[in-house]
Amino acid sequence: MSAPLLDVQNVTVRYKETVGIRDASLRAGEGEILGFIGADGAGKSSLMHAIAGVIRFEGMIRFRDRTFRSPRQAEALKPAIGLMPQGIGLVLYRNLTVAEHLDFFAEIRNLKQDAAFRAYRQKLLEMAGLARFTDRAAGHLSGGMMQKLSLICTLLHRPKLLLLDEPTTGVDPLSRLELWEILQQIRREEGTTALISTAYMQEAARMDRLLLFDGGRIIAQGRAEELTRSVRDYCYEPTDCPESRCIRTLDTTYSLEPLPAPKKEPGLEALFFVEAIRRGKIPPAIEVSPRESAEPIPPVVMEARGLTKRFGDFIADDHIDMRLAGGEILGLLGANGAGKTTFIKMLLGLYPIDEGELTLLGRPIRSAADRRELKARIGYVSQHFALYKDMTVLENLRYFASIHRIPQARARERIRRYAEELGFAPYLHALPGDLPLGINQRFSLAAALLHEPVVLFLDEPTSGVDAIARAQFWQLLQKLKERWGIAILITTHYMSEAEYCDRVVLLKQGKKIADDTVENLHRRFPEAKSFEEIFLRFYKEDG
Repeated sequence: MSAPLLDVQNVTVRYKETVGIRDASLRAGEGEILGFIGADGAGKSSLMHAIAGVIRFEGMIRFRDRTFRSPRQAEALKPAIGLMPQGIGLVLYRNLTVAEHLDFFAEIRNLKQDAAFRAYRQKLLEMAGLARFTDRAAGHLSGGMMQKLSLICTLLHRPKLLLLDEPTTGVDPLSRLELWEILQQIRREEGTTALISTAYMQEAARMDRLLLFDGGRIIAQGRAEELTRSVRDYCYEPTDCPESRCIRTLDTTYSLEPLPAPKKEPGLEALFFVEAIRRGKIPPAIEVSPRESAEPIPPVVMEARGLTKRFGDFIADDHIDMRLAGGEILGLLGANGAGKTTFIKMLLGLYPIDEGELTLLGRPIRSAADRRELKARIGYVSQHFALYKDMTVLENLRYFASIHRIPQARARERIRRYAEELGFAPYLHALPGDLPLGINQRFSLAAALLHEPVVLFLDEPTSGVDAIARAQFWQLLQKLKERWGIAILITTHYMSEAEYCDRVVLLKQGKKIADDTVENLHRRFPEAKSFEEIFLRFYKEDG
């Protein structure tokens, strides 16, 4: 590499007694895109914020021949740096329109709003597909549109170094593709260097180089094909081999010792599992005890006929028919704003049904009283985990047990058992805000299982969660399906997770455009190498 645009040497970030990142070094050239991948809390955001010059750090950072060792020294370089922090719409204001956001960011950046600026601004709007929505408030945009608006606000001052912290978490595959096309165009035309953290490995494979983070350190660097080649010898088809230093997932077994099983070509997710074994961080086995309740699971748990929801003139869900059987995992897929969360909220009674019929657990739902009687048989995990941040994990679980009127002795035993089986026992006295997303995810599910429901509604429960935590979560869902026989309806933007569903329903602009098994959809698109490709082709084929 010629002289790099960015040179980071031995950067360490400390938060009192905790080290966020230690002795991190990297180089990036003009127009290069580097990907940061790693588990929750591995140090990606800490390094990104140090490079952006917004937090204290030890070490040295050189950008465009200027060296800085503190946020104060970085001030002179801020006009050339763009930072987009993690979180959908985090930099946006709900009541400001798209146009007002661009005006606001131009003003705080002291940008000269001449003809050249106006042309560039219009180009960004067109690239993001937002030119027709300049009068729409940010609070009325879909998640994907919010992220595209956040990105073009970050690009407005034409930064030469772009720092994007998980910009596509919670964003559908179509919007992720559109965001990526914007980045590629900016890279080509502006020569912008970008550092991007991501939880989507198909997206990570597009980066020029990847840095793998673990435990506050960069433990591997290289091109995607180099990194996957390095773990090829440790990936096998699923096996029940008793080797203790194995990690078994639904579709792959990882082991550092040879196994009597066929090898499997690894994806980037394999890096997480092999490094976990190398470092002795093998996650605890997920177990599920039998249900205490002897209540039978009905053959059809949920049936919707013509379910419709309107918000004024906008139709969020348009005459949707759907059926969920006992012992079935049904994946509800679609772009941001397609109507997935609205549909689930109608099932739960959080939104009134404007038209259509709903039957839950064999009972027609016509009133709030009908729902109240069924409440004890339904479990729900919301998109953002409905946890009380000022209560410990244990206090949260005790509170949810009391809501369901579970006797104290039984509640204590179930909490103890779930904490051990789901692997969050060491965190019972911690606050949710101090824990990784994967731990919050597991105890949120435990809260939804305390009353032993017969149906689970899960709204994007794996959004932003690292590969190992997602794999454990899906093992848990499979065991709940097999050992409890319950029905599960789940929404997700990780298209690889669709492969674990018995059936998928695809929504587009409030309408159902597909309802089939994953196998049948693969047959329909035999040339597609992944379910994400199927999703994109199906969406485009439908127009």
